[in-house]
Amino acid sequence: MILKFFTDKSQNSDVKEEDNEDIINVIALLIEASSIDDNIEKIEIDKIIEIICKNFDLNEETAKNYYNKAIIVKENNTSFHNFTSKIHKKYNYSEKLEILEMLWEVILANKIVDDFESNFMRRISGLLHIKDVDSGLVKNKIKKKLEK
Repeated sequence: MILKFFTDKSQNSDVKEEDNEDIINVIALLIEASSIDDNIEKIEIDKIIEIICKNFDLNEETAKNYYNKAIIVKENNTSFHNFTSKIHKKYNYSEKLEILEMLWEVILANKIVDDFESNFMRRISGLLHIKDVDSGLVKNKIKKKLEK
């Protein structure tokens, strides 16, 4: 579990800066997911903040600070491959599936998946070495969760 990964690490202050970078890499991908269609909606920003709070056990103010840092990091990178490369090396398969769930939550926040977003998710799945069948299962899981 992603939260457990960061909670366990937070007990040791020596790795806190590395954890911050890991969190920012995930958030930068979430921001990329929200902006891939050139239209960042408030509902997507709110969903990202909610995801950050829930998955990293942070309060809203801290989550917004991470979000703002991630925007700067994202703008200073020409490609999201830098983020996916670090995430791929850092996390195991099930943790990467959790990150994929977060991405689908952002993509599906406005209930519309356009071609750019679909293509983005296929590329992310490939870069994280996630099987197509698992990616589809994650997408359907999030769709059902959001229908409730």
